[in-house]
Amino acid sequence: MDPRELTFPFQSEVRPGESGQGYALRMAAENHLNGLPQLKILLGKSRFATLDAVDSPLLHRWFGADERSLDHVLGWIHTGKRSEEYVYAGHTLGRSYFLNRSYPRVCFKCLQAEGHCKTAWDFSLAVACAKHGELLADTCPHCHRSITWHRPTPGTCSCHLEFSAACDPALASALEAQFATWIDQQIEKKTRVRDQDELLPSSTTEAPAGLTPLMQLVWPLSLNGGLCLTFALATAAGYDEKCSCDGLRPRAPLKKAQRILLNAAQFAQKIQLQDEMHLRVQRPSVVVQLLADCISGDKPPADRNLAQSLLISFLRIRSKARWSGTNPQLSQLHLF
Repeated sequence: MDPRELTFPFQSEVRPGESGQGYALRMAAENHLNGLPQLKILLGKSRFATLDAVDSPLLHRWFGADERSLDHVLGWIHTGKRSEEYVYAGHTLGRSYFLNRSYPRVCFKCLQAEGHCKTAWDFSLAVACAKHGELLADTCPHCHRSITWHRPTPGTCSCHLEFSAACDPALASALEAQFATWIDQQIEKKTRVRDQDELLPSSTTEAPAGLTPLMQLVWPLSLNGGLCLTFALATAAGYDEKCSCDGLRPRAPLKKAQRILLNAAQFAQKIQLQDEMHLRVQRPSVVVQLLADCISGDKPPADRNLAQSLLISFLRIRSKARWSGTNPQLSQLHLF
């Protein structure tokens, strides 16, 4: 039978906060299909491909979800001039590595209570559950193997044992919990925009008390701007060099994300202390490019202002002449 003519008996809309691939996995399970691998065969995709908005029309026909909602949660890949640019959950993201769509991580308590995977878990620097304040899990507590998308149900491992909320995950640090909360709020904001067919006011959510230095910088920014800043600060702190010297480079994406947040936080602390004597920027070409992206095009004012301030500080330390040619947006800085 032609897949374009198929419909399945159990249908559902995308739940609030549910990820696109999580929705497909949930509906495959409810219709007694062999998980995402069978869906990918029907979609004409390889086993290792991720689902995206190109698949929305067929998923809409098969499982009944609103096609616009599917576009929103599945995301559009390669939308800009750079091949790595994405639109995901309504946010334009300047780097593909801002997303982690191949190595899932979950909160066992959320899965047991709600039964679906969340969009927030698909962001590479989301390492904690904003609701429970605990670290997300990327390995099964039963078989101790990595959790994959090729599992029978959202709440079941590929070893066919259900994830248990009774296991005792580690508590997230204040930084990890705050970063997860910020991602959740950014996703919720764009979802409201989509549902209301109108732009929200430009004012940002008031920052809560007790934010860490990194989160004080990140909180007013757009999702793309905050991710650019965090990766830039982690790179400036010498993440790659430290890992190479100490032999500590984590292979697991979750561990790597924790290290990136920690390094970014340490550099943000130096910025807060105005410790320019120790603001030695590693891999300046990468750092400058990430920050320069925040002042190009129609980026939000908060992103542009902070990125310009940091670029001015960093370019005092490094020779500035070499950056103006490859990054014409830097001509906006009064240094040039």
